[in-house]
Amino acid sequence: MKKRWIYLLTALTLAVGMCIAEPMAGIAAPLEADDEGFVAGSCSLTVYPEDPHKEGADSFGEDLAGADVVVDLYQVARAVKTSGQDTYHYELTGEYASLNLPDSPEEGAQPAASWEETAQQAAAIALDAASPCTPVSGSGESAGTKVGNLAPGLYLLVARGRNLTELADYKIEIEQTDSLTQEESKRIATIANSQQYTYAFLPQLVSLPTKEADANGVINTANPGDWIFEASVNMKPERLDRYGSLEIVKTLSEYETMGGVQESATFVFEVTGMLDDQVVYSNVESITFTAAGQERVVLDRIPAMAQVTVREVYSGSSYQLTVPGDRTATIAADDVVSVEFENEYDGRRTNGHGIKNQFVYDEEAGAWHWYSSPAQEAAGNQGEPPAGN
Repeated sequence: MKKRWIYLLTALTLAVGMCIAEPMAGIAAPLEADDEGFVAGSCSLTVYPEDPHKEGADSFGEDLAGADVVVDLYQVARAVKTSGQDTYHYELTGEYASLNLPDSPEEGAQPAASWEETAQQAAAIALDAASPCTPVSGSGESAGTKVGNLAPGLYLLVARGRNLTELADYKIEIEQTDSLTQEESKRIATIANSQQYTYAFLPQLVSLPTKEADANGVINTANPGDWIFEASVNMKPERLDRYGSLEIVKTLSEYETMGGVQESATFVFEVTGMLDDQVVYSNVESITFTAAGQERVVLDRIPAMAQVTVREVYSGSSYQLTVPGDRTATIAADDVVSVEFENEYDGRRTNGHGIKNQFVYDEEAGAWHWYSSPAQEAAGNQGEPPAGN
């Protein structure tokens, strides 16, 4: 899990950077101040979960739309008109007064890393489980919805799934590995889920009103051009596969005995998972009985939405299925789906049994280990496999 999130955040850091503001409407006139010295006027912001103009493989398209992403906006600072200049600086609000902002925008473009760090500090305050902040009015609407009547200032953008209403459900802590120093640091991210994928977003900051990006792609309120009071932002999430589990339930209605002696009966299952016409999961599992009754086995980490087919390829030495044929199911993310088989004794006495061999790679030791069930007394055998393998 740790390695997966390191990969995720590295990708996010490279892909996202600062949010991208796109002009929707401009005001050629210079900024004006209201009676309190704040920038006068009303702003609006439209946040898209990804660039709506993306096409083909670069776009997450309908699946991302199925994640039902909503955006919460938190006002971090008010925009104060800078006397004698056509620009503004920030006055931090309430809970965010302790933030260390990069230098004021009018002093030049700031490195993205500085603003990313500020966004993390702001997110830690806004998404504090003990005392979470309240988003501005109009927040919580579907991504792509225009949120208006925003006072000029600095806003924190937090994207999440609409059905994820509790912080514990959508706020995660991940680790970032610096590509140069290899140092690790923890970062706050938020998620939204489709049936098949998890989409992860880094909280971002956006300043309103804004300007168009310069020739280097840097958005700075000191840039020339019209002030943009109505802006849009394209976020760039990273997505990961979601997984579910399959439970095979086996019922043995009658058990074979030979002269009053019971010997184990093993049943073998072949499991194949298909997704988009590709094999995404393949495994062979077994269940062993020493008496009549019901046993089960659970297979984990099967890609969500995969169509699995379970075939009983060996029905014990003296047993037959009461209902022949394969069993099928669709894997659901973070859930367990079940298929059932029932066998009955067919009257033959063949004294058959089976042994399940399993090879597990130990990453720390850099070696393979051999396990068997039932455990065999043989050189190199580790005995019963550990739980979860």
